[in-house]
Amino acid sequence: MLSHIDDLSSNSNQEIVEYYIQKAYQRAKIKQQDFIPSLGYKANLQIMHQFYYYYQEMYLLDPRFLWMGLARLTGGQVLWGMTNLIKIAKDPCVMSIGIVQIAKDIFEKMAWQHELFLDNYPLLIAVLKNMDFQPKPSFSFAEIWQDIKNGKPYQVANANLSLLFNEQNYTIQHHYEIIRADNYSRKYLFLTRFTMRQIHPYHHRFIADVPLKDVTLMRYRWQWISHKNGMWNTWVNLPEAERTRLIQLNNQEIMSHNWL
Repeated sequence: MLSHIDDLSSNSNQEIVEYYIQKAYQRAKIKQQDFIPSLGYKANLQIMHQFYYYYQEMYLLDPRFLWMGLARLTGGQVLWGMTNLIKIAKDPCVMSIGIVQIAKDIFEKMAWQHELFLDNYPLLIAVLKNMDFQPKPSFSFAEIWQDIKNGKPYQVANANLSLLFNEQNYTIQHHYEIIRADNYSRKYLFLTRFTMRQIHPYHHRFIADVPLKDVTLMRYRWQWISHKNGMWNTWVNLPEAERTRLIQLNNQEIMSHNWL
């Protein structure tokens, strides 16, 4: 763990990334060593709740963090879905472990970038340009953050959409493939196309937009997210005051779709 922010420029990319991962955990009031996905959902429930409050705090620090705001509301569906899943499925199982691992991976791959953006934007760009991402994301993280920093509102929105695509395709999808390959978990995946609800109140449930398709497949999930009246466009076209109001709801209100 690095001792002082002034030392960062002389350290390796990995040391800088780790510093800001730990800074994000500290802001979220989570001890990284306590977060153990292999124990399943119930064992990590409080940490999962804290993640989504972290995303809330980060969006409120900078409303350009549109990805953070949507991730905060997505937490309501994750928490609601998993709370109901473990009523009928064992926990831990491949599916419950996988969903918790997804949450951890998203946090550790995305939070440090937002933290470093707030602290030292030039250093963020330098680190991102020198990192060897495996697999290589479809959209350059350095270019994404340059647009968020310097772009017009539509460029900021498109840059956040690119963050979302990278998250969905490179952080999430391979976990879904592991879940899909597990015989026990696969029978519960069938239910997701019916139970995947609205992430926010201004778009439709998955089954209404992509009838009877599989939300665990990227092409259908992305169609639901990105079509003209889908999750993303309706989100970024909201007045900022309404986005902020929704983000400020507590986890229980979001889980129960108590939007008012």
